[in-house]
Amino acid sequence: MQNSKYRILGLVGQGQFGRVFCASIRESTGKNSRPVGQLVALKELSHQQAPTSEFLRELWFLITLQHPNIVACLALEHTATGRYLVMDYCEGGTLRSLLKQDNPLRLLEGLQLVIGVLAGLEYAHRRGVVHCDIKPENILLTLGPRGWLPRLSDFGIARRLPEIGTTRLHQEISPDATVGSPAYMAPERFYGLYSPMSDIYAVGILLFELLMGYRPFSGTPGDLTWAHLNQRLQLPETIPEPLQEIIKKALEKLPARRFASASGMAQALRLAMYNSEVRKLGDRVLPWERNIDNDEEEDKRIVLGLKLPIIPSQLPIPPNSSILVANVYNLYSAGGSEIIVLPQPVQSAVMGVEQSTVSFPETVVGIIPTLIGACVLTRERIYWLGDRHSTSKCILDIGLEKVSTYRAAVDVQGRFLAVAIRGELRFYSLAIADGETILTLKRTMLLTEPDLPELMFLDRRHLLATWSGIEQKQPQTTLKVYSRRGTTIGSVCLSGSIGKVLLTSEPYTVLGMPLVGTKSGILLIKLLPLKVMRIPFDSLPICACVTNWGYVIADIQGQITVCDREGSKIANFQGPATPKAIAPWGKTGLAITADSGDRTYIHFLDVNFDS
Repeated sequence: MQNSKYRILGLVGQGQFGRVFCASIRESTGKNSRPVGQLVALKELSHQQAPTSEFLRELWFLITLQHPNIVACLALEHTATGRYLVMDYCEGGTLRSLLKQDNPLRLLEGLQLVIGVLAGLEYAHRRGVVHCDIKPENILLTLGPRGWLPRLSDFGIARRLPEIGTTRLHQEISPDATVGSPAYMAPERFYGLYSPMSDIYAVGILLFELLMGYRPFSGTPGDLTWAHLNQRLQLPETIPEPLQEIIKKALEKLPARRFASASGMAQALRLAMYNSEVRKLGDRVLPWERNIDNDEEEDKRIVLGLKLPIIPSQLPIPPNSSILVANVYNLYSAGGSEIIVLPQPVQSAVMGVEQSTVSFPETVVGIIPTLIGACVLTRERIYWLGDRHSTSKCILDIGLEKVSTYRAAVDVQGRFLAVAIRGELRFYSLAIADGETILTLKRTMLLTEPDLPELMFLDRRHLLATWSGIEQKQPQTTLKVYSRRGTTIGSVCLSGSIGKVLLTSEPYTVLGMPLVGTKSGILLIKLLPLKVMRIPFDSLPICACVTNWGYVIADIQGQITVCDREGSKIANFQGPATPKAIAPWGKTGLAITADSGDRTYIHFLDVNFDS
């Protein structure tokens, strides 16, 4: 937007009153203003679709309601082309988008999410506001310390109670009195009546849908009206009895028979979570219909994703080698001060492959492959290893500057180098001519953070910097995207500590590996515009790689999972125990570094996976 302090990064949604954009703050204008680069959501409210009365109504509700489970309104932005509500950005998207994913939630996670929705409603109801349009599309998600944190949004048709704290039904005589989403509307809403119990009814529908994957009533708007008013509720026997009782009470036809408050329903859910029958199923993935009744079929679908048998072979390498990376031409393994280079085969077989070894004067701490070679990082120097990998050349001596540590990144084409030292981020150009590697400093910018970030080029123009706060009581990870000119494009802070970040083949999309935890997951992060998806795992993922099939993740037991580019799990099999690193090998294979006794091997698996 011209003449605006916000830079639009992309369209993220379409509401009933206009579009929703992901944007970053272009400039910071006041002492208490938000930092440059922080992400916000711009909700467009067009004059044609959102009359001024609707615009002012939602603005009043969002300014009045300040709660962790309600999206906050930060400012109002007027431009020559429109008017926008500036709101908190929720990187997880909507609950509807989460429900469309494979195995998105476990039972206890789902119940905790509903409790969060009820907490936001309790706060609104106590201030005399009835939402009137609770549904998955209007529940936004952000990452919290214990999983997804729900936040209520879209108060465009919310209603104010004449008396704060009342539970009596109220009627509004207006053309839009019965506006809402019929699939989630309480019976009284079809007559223009509303009360806090109308929202509780909608949460009951939502809870049923979370558990079963479908709603209790379906059909055309006319069918839904009749069903909400007359049809008897049928609950599947697979739902535990304590949860059945909660759903029955929330979905009573008469408002007076429902829970008297959102907090009352939340308390009932908390008690149910301690019930032995519910806790026994706490780690079961939702929705219930697919994952309880069809576990065997689901397992067969995953296993059949592989064309067995898996053909293993192995190659001994120096002990304690833990670095394993690849490009389209070579596989690089490092241990101590030596790098082993193996040419990528046409077929995934290790037999007959000639390896070469390159020695360095210091311990190798990292290898960054490119299309024309690799940058080799030691504790004090950066070397360039060409595609012929016969010799290496030091291109930057960090030790001369007497710094204790640094971070570096190279773009995939091998044309640009970024180096972070304490207080500085530097951008260099790399040129290779007549066998010589020329490094030229192009730009230096200040880094105000006390810790050094991990660096990664997203493309030749954009750099991702990642800070993981592992010392905090509630660990957080900060992601910042810079241009090569040093401009901050966007910045976001996510709950949890991300260890390693891998660039995927999808534009501006990375995989974030967990740093700590026993039951965790991998984050699939689309950066422009920001969208975060969590891929859950039963045990701790410790290494991963990107292949032409998608993503390959290995856990601490050596169980290997293959996901497609959308993050859906499509195959799994057992690999070497306690893997240390994994990389693509040939067209259909994997190379995995693992210890066996006092020896270290690269294990080669020809999985012959058909993408």
